[in-house]
Amino acid sequence: MKTCLIIDEAPVIRKIAFRLLSRDGLDVDTLETPAEAFGWIDSHGAPDILIVAASPQDKTVVDEIKRLRERAGSSMHVVAMIVEANLGLMTRLKRAGVEGYLHKPFDRKSLESGLRAFLAPERALA
Repeated sequence: MKTCLIIDEAPVIRKIAFRLLSRDGLDVDTLETPAEAFGWIDSHGAPDILIVAASPQDKTVVDEIKRLRERAGSSMHVVAMIVEANLGLMTRLKRAGVEGYLHKPFDRKSLESGLRAFLAPERALA
């Protein structure tokens, strides 16, 4: 079973993503901040997919993603949740190791589309 760790400061976003992804057979956990993910990875190992919220106002998220990527290795896929297509932020995130983007607010269809590339074909979301 693939594992997914969702990091977002908004409880409602974590809850919705958790429900949608859990229903589709992923082992999902949620955290409020990227800083909490270091302990989570130490305890559970690297998730298959890390979904982390990012905004231009958060000056630490890019560095934290870089450090999480270094800690977890290349087997972890990193997807950033963003509110708008901000080219500067997206470029910094890509350099930090982000492989894809989800736009908030999301629905089931956009969540599936954003994660499809990181799921094995037999585990693709319905």
